[in-house]
Amino acid sequence: MSDEAITSEDFQKGLEEPSLGPHYFSSRRFAEEIMKDVETTFFADALKKFSDELYRAMLEKTDDWLASDAEANMQSHIWRTIDDIVKGILSGEKWIVDRYALGSKYECERIRTTLAKHIQKELQDARIADLEAEVKRLQENIDWLRR
Repeated sequence: MSDEAITSEDFQKGLEEPSLGPHYFSSRRFAEEIMKDVETTFFADALKKFSDELYRAMLEKTDDWLASDAEANMQSHIWRTIDDIVKGILSGEKWIVDRYALGSKYECERIRTTLAKHIQKELQDARIADLEAEVKRLQENIDWLRR
């Protein structure tokens, strides 16, 4: 290792690269000389340990995220399917009513019994009110068109 802090070669390179200057080349030479004997396996081992830990953490997070996402998707699908069947029965969608309420499988007799029990007076009254409101609206349209 040279005892000179800045050599004439550093000055020459500094003239060629004025934005860096001779001190840049002197410090670079100094650092390269010190690092030439340093084993790079230290860095390789540290990087390997870091990359292994990062890989394990990323794999765990990815697995957790994918499993959670798949679980949420399945739950949503099941919920929507059940909701669609219930709405289909209550709204009278033919294939659903035929399959789940009027058929001979899927405990249809029990479903028919339950539906009959739940057609309460309040539901009947609400439907009558809906129909009366519709008649009123239609009558107003007829009256307006006759003018």
